[in-house]
Amino acid sequence: MTHTRITIICENRAHMAKNIMGEHGFAALVKTPDTNLLMDTGQGLGLAHNAEALKIDLAALDGVVISHGHFDHTGGLMQLPTRERPLPIHAHPDLFAGKYLLPKDQDPAYIGIPFSQFALEEKLNARFEFHSSFTDIAPGVFFSGQVPRTWSFEPSDDRLVIQTADGFVPDPFKDDASLLIETPFGPVILTGCAHSGIVNIMEHFAQESGHQTFHAVIGGTHLGFANDPSQLDQAMDAFDRFQVNTIAVSHCTGNEAAAWLFHRFKERFAFAGAGWHMDF
Repeated sequence: MTHTRITIICENRAHMAKNIMGEHGFAALVKTPDTNLLMDTGQGLGLAHNAEALKIDLAALDGVVISHGHFDHTGGLMQLPTRERPLPIHAHPDLFAGKYLLPKDQDPAYIGIPFSQFALEEKLNARFEFHSSFTDIAPGVFFSGQVPRTWSFEPSDDRLVIQTADGFVPDPFKDDASLLIETPFGPVILTGCAHSGIVNIMEHFAQESGHQTFHAVIGGTHLGFANDPSQLDQAMDAFDRFQVNTIAVSHCTGNEAAAWLFHRFKERFAFAGAGWHMDF
């Protein structure tokens, strides 16, 4: 294989591929001529099953990238095969922050990573590599680090909090990270949930990499939490401004936002469900 392929392994919807199951979560394989990386692991229901159905060897990974510390992106970590050589896991230092869902008039529910760092190191021979800033983690693959919140219109969810010594406070999502993958067709952005805002992510990668256009944006966009139609309009305008050729959405994009994206972008739009892939 001389090209790059991104394959969605876990996602809310099952794509039209044999024996694939859907789950609320996200995981994607990034296979380039130089590396084989898993981004996120879903919540632990479908990673091993779907990888087998897609003929993906999880024992052959060169590393894992975690977009943020929610259970639906980290719960499948223990499904990874035990191995003798260390497994690099790239993440932001706040990965293990105490993350909770705090709906109005209800008790808080823990929604963070369900395993300790020690347990993962013991079971998987994991070697955590924490990055706060833009970092190259493999040839042509870049970890975003913390994404500045430049655009205030980006949608958020005030039910998502972290536990501190002073009680529960809104989760700042410092750990929300994405990947930039350089391909022969142009740079590609792969996101988990885009809690820091899909436009902020594109702006951040443009600032750090010098790229002013992106061939594709793939993954969760968090646009399903837009409360004002103008938020979605500004995000769609940004896709045009960065001349994104393919907008392939997953997970937290939401059905209504996805419908608007399809209506505007037509052949440039795709549903990136479990089993879907794209070659570059």
